[in-house]
Amino acid sequence: MTRRRRRDNYGDLRHLIQRSLHARSGFATSVEGKIERMPRGLWHENYQFWFQDRSPSGAHAEYGYILRLLEQRHDWQAGPEPRERLLREGQTLQALKRAGFPQATPEFICFVVNDESQVIGMIETAVPGSSLDAFKNQSTLRSIARAAANVHQMAVGEFRHLPSSVDRAQHVKARLADLDGALFVEFPSAKEIREWIQGHLPSCGGTCLLHGDLLPQNLLWNWEESSREEPLVGIVDWEMACIGDPAYDLAIVSRGNRNIHGVKQGVEILVEEYLTLGGQPIELTDVRVHELLLVLHWLEESWREHQKPDASGHGPDFYENQLRSLYRRTAR
Repeated sequence: MTRRRRRDNYGDLRHLIQRSLHARSGFATSVEGKIERMPRGLWHENYQFWFQDRSPSGAHAEYGYILRLLEQRHDWQAGPEPRERLLREGQTLQALKRAGFPQATPEFICFVVNDESQVIGMIETAVPGSSLDAFKNQSTLRSIARAAANVHQMAVGEFRHLPSSVDRAQHVKARLADLDGALFVEFPSAKEIREWIQGHLPSCGGTCLLHGDLLPQNLLWNWEESSREEPLVGIVDWEMACIGDPAYDLAIVSRGNRNIHGVKQGVEILVEEYLTLGGQPIELTDVRVHELLLVLHWLEESWREHQKPDASGHGPDFYENQLRSLYRRTAR
């Protein structure tokens, strides 16, 4: 039985789920009804399902469970890293539960293996709610800021399985070191920005747990349970979690944009809300450093892509202009 057949045949998916769950104590049950395909992520194909006997699922009976299978249709999805991230994510979900993380997260159930006993996916509980991606206002930024502050307050000792930076400055230096040195020869503006970043390394505060992808689509508003002005929000997709500079999590949200989710001067508001809600001691400049690093990495990816005869996506000029614009706003 190959992975391709499982993806095309829901009977094979049902067998894969039941075989995986039967190996875990308390889940000797059958999948009920239709297995529903969910939106595909960059690295996974996702399916939701329910049990015929709902007693093992307890509080999760209504919302069911999620099967996430590794997606490796493209060259950039190949290699060992996606599987390693999946294994770490399973450990992270278990560590969050042990540590009593205050926001809803998926509960790890088990890994899924193929006929060769190789891990190809994971089963977790579904988290109820609607994606915050549909809401374009300041309350969304506040929910993101609260999520980031709560993540960053977790004791890092529970997460020793994650990639870790020694300190915040080392996190920035490592991101710079990942860039091809030829990039700074090809694009003189990139060299100038690298020098600026090296002169603005973070100097205060320590590293902390990072979610790594706190975009609104990974935050789910449970409106049925919310009775306050600020919604109860669950956090999913922990595969990019690591230990590093807290400013990185905010830069992943702001991405160098002037407006964030319809909010003008969104990055300034996001940082202010984050600090108000108990976040780590960071400054706006710290977030700008990581925004510049993000665009530098996009520039490198585009530069490599457009050396191919069948290149796709924005060309390097697009990202170089974005880089220069962000740098002007940052260094003024």
